Amino acid sequence: MFNKIFNDTEILIEFSIICGLTIIASLLFDRYLNHYLSGRTSTLNNNPTNFYFFKHLFKAIIYLIGFGWALLTLPITKTYGHSLLAGAGVTTLIAGFASQQALSNIVSGVFILIFKPFRINDLIEFQGKKGKVLEVNLHDTVLLDEFENKIIIPNSILSNGIITNFKNNIK
Repeated sequence: MFNKIFNDTEILIEFSIICGLTIIASLLFDRYLNHYLSGRTSTLNNNPTNFYFFKHLFKAIIYLIGFGWALLTLPITKTYGHSLLAGAGVTTLIAGFASQQALSNIVSGVFILIFKPFRINDLIEFQGKKGKVLEVNLHDTVLLDEFENKIIIPNSILSNGIITNFKNNIK
């Protein structure tokens, strides 16, 4: 009995250490990137949108790997691992069908951030709507028209249309 309690304590300590190291690694990574981004964006006068997106993406990957590794140390996840994976697969399939439009906007947002057909403060026209780009995020793009109205265009629609970029020539 003493041996079982000692083994369980060892496993819980190992689990706790891995979770703690994961949180510390994520905090250190976040601190390093914040320092890097503040220096980089001020020297280059660069738009930090892409950096923040990738910072959050890499932090999520650190958490997934760390907590996944920690869960592998627990005996219950070894015993019921196949059931958990099958349930996760079915849940992913259902969530994928339910959020098809949202995922389309996110993928389109990533492509807009990567290929940069326009940037913040550019003057663009899309389907008869002309405005200055205020914000580009993963879900939508926000324009400000000449009457100070905000026009919000989902990225999936924006990526499937023709965009005229005036590169801020008109003030």
